[in-house]
Amino acid sequence: MRKLRLIIALALISFISACGFQLRGASSLPDTMTQLRLIDDGLNADQIRLLSKMLVKAGATLQLSDTNDPVQLKVKMINLAERNLADSVGTGKTLVQVSKRLSFSVKRPAEFSPLQTKMIERQINIEQDSNNLLGTELEKASAEKILEQTLFSQLIFQLKRL
Repeated sequence: MRKLRLIIALALISFISACGFQLRGASSLPDTMTQLRLIDDGLNADQIRLLSKMLVKAGATLQLSDTNDPVQLKVKMINLAERNLADSVGTGKTLVQVSKRLSFSVKRPAEFSPLQTKMIERQINIEQDSNNLLGTELEKASAEKILEQTLFSQLIFQLKRL
């Protein structure tokens, strides 16, 4: 009975791996992207720390200088203007869209000019309460952190496809 279970488990495992199934996040950056020099264009310290951590987790080795001819990754993130989507006069609540745009370009050592700059934009809707300004600011800060992490995840996904 145990041998039958073992055989079924091995067959199932080999079938799943044969069809190309991969756990999400299990793949790493291509070999050409493992040596990276991160050039931030206005990122704050928390954003740099988060992006660096995510790049290392994806398999990159970050370098501080151009020795060993690393691939240069230039990243810029900007906050876009908030948009009021809906306003409830009686309750003092407003539905607001918070947006961020991440632009990046990659320059390989053998190339003289960087690849075309690509942009990723994400939005999140939050409900702001004019009667609770402190809570509103905390909610907005939390939404911005979620947007940053989402944009960095999308950046790494795009780098894996290069």
